[in-house]
Amino acid sequence: MKSFILFALIVFIAGCANHPGECALGTPRADCLPGTNGYAERQRRMKAAAEERSSKELADDQKCRSYGAIPGSDAYVSCRAQLEK
Repeated sequence: MKSFILFALIVFIAGCANHPGECALGTPRADCLPGTNGYAERQRRMKAAAEERSSKELADDQKCRSYGAIPGSDAYVSCRAQLEK
């Protein structure tokens, strides 16, 4: 009987492994399940990072074009590489 209870407890704990308490409290982790505060926070941060990258790429593109560089040309590629650094 004790071994059955121990086995049931281990199975129960293993079932909670993909839903840690940190996710419920809002800590963003890669293994947080949808519907938890941690999952929502991670999604929000990923979206903000993508928007930031997109706006930086647009600004870099406009800056290189303002120098007269045409996308695809050596000058444009060189300009974008300099802005990356």
